[in-house]
Amino acid sequence: MKVTAVVLTGFLGAGKTTLLNRAIALRAERGDGAGDAGGGKLGIIVNELGAIGVDGDLLPRGAARQVELPGGCVCCMLNEDLDRTVREMLDAAPEIDTLIIETTGVAEPLPIVWALEEPSIAERVRVAAVVAVVDPTSFPAARAASPTAEQQVEHADVVVISKRDVAAPSELDAVRAAVRALAPAVPCVEGTLEERAAWLLDVLRDPETQRGTSDHDDRDHGHDHDDEHDHVQTHGIDAVALNVDALVDLEELEDALAELPREYIRVKGILWAVDPRTGSDVPGWIAVHRVGTRVSSERVGEPVGGGRLVALGPGVREAPVRAGVARAVVSSE
Repeated sequence: MKVTAVVLTGFLGAGKTTLLNRAIALRAERGDGAGDAGGGKLGIIVNELGAIGVDGDLLPRGAARQVELPGGCVCCMLNEDLDRTVREMLDAAPEIDTLIIETTGVAEPLPIVWALEEPSIAERVRVAAVVAVVDPTSFPAARAASPTAEQQVEHADVVVISKRDVAAPSELDAVRAAVRALAPAVPCVEGTLEERAAWLLDVLRDPETQRGTSDHDDRDHGHDHDDEHDHVQTHGIDAVALNVDALVDLEELEDALAELPREYIRVKGILWAVDPRTGSDVPGWIAVHRVGTRVSSERVGEPVGGGRLVALGPGVREAPVRAGVARAVVSSE
């Protein structure tokens, strides 16, 4: 499978480095090295020398471009060529399966996404999401200072609201309204720093999609259909899971997932699918993803036990997910 890439953006001082540092520390505290994406290393690319700040001494001037961080993470500095930086990092550490690119505070995220979608790198990397960190205490001033502050929100797939512990209620209300006006479909993640860091590790990771397994198995909720399903809640995030035995139209499924409400922050499925956009009617196993508002897919090997779809978010429900799958079904044989 491809490496999952997350672009972490936010205006100067918004708190993105603080969030990333806490996520790295939390990952190390968990001691499992697999807290982000199921077993591999977390790769971090920063485009300023001191940006990572997991103590500044970890990236002294003149040091090697790649540095091992706590929790099995690897960090490097972004050179002038993002394509080359990513390829060199993945070549040096092939066990990386999740990549976070922290931008400068005045960077627009779209050029980075476009660079990651170039053929030379897209064959190895799948852009999962643009995550924009917004500080409610300084966002009005940031908007006045530069159009980049708004562009970071407008082009985000998920917005993380930082510094809730110091923001006034009126500032929080104002930033929520501003985000909703700039990006109506984009979900907002709030909470303490610890909760936001756990979200970055837990919700952006690939949820378990093996059929018939769950750490919190709760199969019977009074539904009168025959398919197995799970409905769990962790860190305030609900989850539903469906077994999918049918052949589906990938294009139609992606459209259906994209239309789910903003509360469906994370969706992953491995399904037997055909993609009419390729000009071929030969089906294969496809992993399909939604993080925030972004939907992507990739070919994968055959899963254990068949197809499955998992959705996570506050208040997610089974019916919309099931309806989206039904809309994409080509054959149930």
